[in-house]
Amino acid sequence: MCVRTPTVEVRAHAGKRASRQVTQTPLRIMIRLTRSQVLPIGLDIGHDSIKMMQVETVGQTLAVVACARQVIPADVRDNPDQRGPAVADLVRQMFRNGRFVGRRVVVALPREMLHVKNLRMPLIPQHELAAAVKFEAKNIFAFDTDKAHIQILPAGEVRQGVDVRQEVIVLAAQHDDVNGFLEQLHRSGAGVESIDVEACALYRAQERFIRRREDEQDVHVLVDVGCRRSAVVIGRGRDISFVKGIDIGSHHFHDAVSRRLGITMDEARGLRRRLIEAAPGIAGADLMKKDAVRQAVFDATRSTMEELGREIGLCLRYYSVTFRGQRPGKLRLLGGEAADPMLLGVLNAALSIPVEAGRPLFSVDTSRMEATDRMGYMSEWALAFGLGLKLTTGTFAPRDGKPRDPSAPPAPAAEVIDIAKAIENSTPIDVIRRTDLPPSANGLGNGNGGANSTTTAAAGAAPAKRGEGVHA
Repeated sequence: MCVRTPTVEVRAHAGKRASRQVTQTPLRIMIRLTRSQVLPIGLDIGHDSIKMMQVETVGQTLAVVACARQVIPADVRDNPDQRGPAVADLVRQMFRNGRFVGRRVVVALPREMLHVKNLRMPLIPQHELAAAVKFEAKNIFAFDTDKAHIQILPAGEVRQGVDVRQEVIVLAAQHDDVNGFLEQLHRSGAGVESIDVEACALYRAQERFIRRREDEQDVHVLVDVGCRRSAVVIGRGRDISFVKGIDIGSHHFHDAVSRRLGITMDEARGLRRRLIEAAPGIAGADLMKKDAVRQAVFDATRSTMEELGREIGLCLRYYSVTFRGQRPGKLRLLGGEAADPMLLGVLNAALSIPVEAGRPLFSVDTSRMEATDRMGYMSEWALAFGLGLKLTTGTFAPRDGKPRDPSAPPAPAAEVIDIAKAIENSTPIDVIRRTDLPPSANGLGNGNGGANSTTTAAAGAAPAKRGEGVHA
């Protein structure tokens, strides 16, 4: 917008009255009608790399302000004494070289510091649940819970035999571990606004775009394939119901290629990365027939990928028999491995629901990101993006979603079904599905008289509700 405003120039002439000369000069004014707010930086400290992302809200939309990534040197990744100072130095460099606004961060608690237990409690009033669970926590953790941060997250009601119980997820982090972690971050110059949980941040990147009332009953399945471990997160609508860690990650794929082809880990990592970038997200046998190298890499990693698929399948079956209701329609793969056509092909063959690469930044303005950072699906930014949304409370407009109608009536609680026509139109695969088998079929159900307390991946990613986390 160009607005012409008068500029007043005063000139004095000898023996004469000062005259005023008015000239017209152009002044450009940028007017933004919608107020924006820059959010804290999402800080994702992984095993082999660090990612930082900062976004701003502009009305009901999101835009990336800045992002950066750094690789952690291989010689310090498994050395706790050297890893902490090295990470602090890298974060300090990213602050200095990036275009971030401020140094406020939201960071995920490292998986090895987080302890998770699942309890099945009787149905008791909500105001009594916290005290009851914290009392039980003294007996289920190996450390003194009086010297730890404890949070409870109701996962939902489950049926155990003829009884209905409430499943509760208990998160615990010892004070000494959290304080040591914060001290390392403070050395980097970061101001920690909040400490979050990985699974919660991953799900938030999906949940913040749920706007329509009918979408609040959809079941979402997210699988983040990390370097050393993978995390399965299942939730309905805005709430997380199930989380489990699986000890299989990209490191195991690189190691399999290294051993089969007789090359180093760095060479295997680079080879797999080139193959993924050459054909991201394209799964099919044609790729193998045309490329002998791709076929060799697939043969080396196939068994490990199939094992990951079996573990994910067990998680889906457990969710189906534990939490009754709507079933998931698809699985979204996140992390650096999400665009691997070989992994997508194996998982699609192993699971009963379709698998696709997640696109967490699909509805976000990424024009300010470097071209190298916004290639492909950008699934590797999911955790940093979700962490950056920690302090938000509302929802944002999805690019491909329908506008929400606040006057729309709620969905009916019951639907009339013509059972004869339904049976006539059904196929065998519709009548009998793997996910509908009883708990005894896979050994995951508690059955009648089962134990009321179960353990879930003591050092894995933790479940959470609507963005709840362990606050600093």
